[in-house]
Amino acid sequence: MLVNRPPILFTSARGGNVDVYVMDADGSGVRRVTTDARVDQHGDWAPGGFNFAFMSNRDGDYEVFTMFIDGRGIRQLTSNASSDGFPRWSPDGTRILFTSNRNGPFDLFLMSADGTGVVRLTRDSGDNVGGTWSPDGSRIAFVSTRGGLEDIYVMRADGSDAVRITNNAIIEGSRIAWSPDGTKIVFDGQRDRNVDIYVVDADGRNERRLTDGLAQDRLPSWTPDGRIAFTSDRDGDDEVYVMSADGTNSVRLTTSAALDVLDSWHR
Repeated sequence: MLVNRPPILFTSARGGNVDVYVMDADGSGVRRVTTDARVDQHGDWAPGGFNFAFMSNRDGDYEVFTMFIDGRGIRQLTSNASSDGFPRWSPDGTRILFTSNRNGPFDLFLMSADGTGVVRLTRDSGDNVGGTWSPDGSRIAFVSTRGGLEDIYVMRADGSDAVRITNNAIIEGSRIAWSPDGTKIVFDGQRDRNVDIYVVDADGRNERRLTDGLAQDRLPSWTPDGRIAFTSDRDGDDEVYVMSADGTNSVRLTTSAALDVLDSWHR
């Protein structure tokens, strides 16, 4: 029987190994989901389901897997000698976007939810990573070095018509996310010594900085009600936080002495 589904997936080393955990929206109800001796991380919820995709090196190199949150139904979707990871389910649950260096540089690939029908979406020079779906599934935002520096691009879901929406000669993080209404993209960027959270309209206008301190604030994700969850070391080690969309009212959700990194908030 499937257990109740908490909304948050996160990666933690609190059990002595790097695994995927779940917790409630207020940080309570923490439960370990993966138990393999290797690294399991970067989970992403299947829309409307009790299963999730994640990356693991349990077969020697990183591959994409899916499983249910009660531990059943573990399934390996990719299998090759390269690194496959950072899976992201399509909004309709039929496809999974992932990153792979199977052809040399890191590129974005698309496959059916059962691992079949793999299609390469990016073929430009440099690395293309951090792919994330627009809420309607028509577009994909991602980070690319094709212009010489890491910037955010948006393309159609078939890989065509890529348009750069940032042009700041900075380091953009590899975790970006669309707002629930599809009008904004949140990302982490390094303008100075620190990594902070920024938001920009989906067409590249109105970029705004949301965090500004000595800490490393990174790996943001939207909550279904329009807040922003993220990872920060502002209290001495990486923990999961959530804040209002304007950067105010930050609340800490995890409190372990080990690494806690936000993965996915159920949509």
